Amino acid sequence: MKNRLLIPIIFVFIFSSCSDFSGNEDEVEASLKPGPVTKQKKEQEGSDPTRTYYDLNGITFGNNTFVAVGDKGAVLTSSDNGSSWDNGTSGTTKELNEIAYGNSTFVSVGQSGTHLYSRDDGTSWSTGTWSETGHITGVAFGKNTFIGVSSTFLTKSTDNGSIWEQECSGMRVYDVAFGNSKFVGSGAEGAIGIYDNDSETTCSLGSSNTTTHTLYGITFGNNQFFSVGSSGKLIISSDNGSNFTNVTTPVTKSLYSIVFGNNIFVAVGSRTVVVSNNDGSSVTGGNTVTFKDVTFGNGVFVAVGYKIIYTSTDGVTWTQVYGE
Repeated sequence: MKNRLLIPIIFVFIFSSCSDFSGNEDEVEASLKPGPVTKQKKEQEGSDPTRTYYDLNGITFGNNTFVAVGDKGAVLTSSDNGSSWDNGTSGTTKELNEIAYGNSTFVSVGQSGTHLYSRDDGTSWSTGTWSETGHITGVAFGKNTFIGVSSTFLTKSTDNGSIWEQECSGMRVYDVAFGNSKFVGSGAEGAIGIYDNDSETTCSLGSSNTTTHTLYGITFGNNQFFSVGSSGKLIISSDNGSNFTNVTTPVTKSLYSIVFGNNIFVAVGSRTVVVSNNDGSSVTGGNTVTFKDVTFGNGVFVAVGYKIIYTSTDGVTWTQVYGE
């Protein structure tokens, strides 16, 4: 994911309320094995020498629309399952790191405390009320709430991105996902943080069983949280983030993002893609393209990276639809 991946960050959890796949080569793996990518940009894009392409950091899906964000406030939207892309107007030149969708609203977060929201499918954006200037690196939606994550605390909005407040001072995570009424975040040195706004103890810690890996991305699917990170790290939790177990990894390169769709998990990273069945028991890796983020919608996986967007229907074969 994102340029910020290249900057080493040390995450530490401090709460006021707490102290601190080699797999068998069976038929399933063979069917999931990622294949080659295909460059197949739309003719009008490839023939337009005046078009500016942007480094893209985050992508999500909502209301039959894919929206990607990135460098210099770039916003791109697609309403035809990723086949073509139009420019939105974010109103900022700040780096946008991640994006989420909920309650008919897209919310994007980024550099210097940026919190933006769009209620017209990413075409135009407004600025949320927030005064701190720390970088916001991830965002997720659940239970009528948007949660952003940073190296200092969580940010929270219950009015669809207009006003933000601070939560869980000292919770330092890198990415966040929502499932089973809980937000679960992952970070450096194996950090796992859990935010549950229905609990008397709102902030708590989970166990990743690693202190040597940075966990760059996390998602929820098939009633499990699945996190990915440095050196191909894969971990999965079936108890809402309290405890994670290792999944044998087929790669050694960093994985930046993961998503669940079509009963498989698809993780992307540095010149690699990993595809897993829905319980993490069969996993294979491949690919040669670096992606920073991946999402799923309308039966299509869409991944973004440095001036590129690719699509796939199975996480195996990828086709370029945007880029130089």
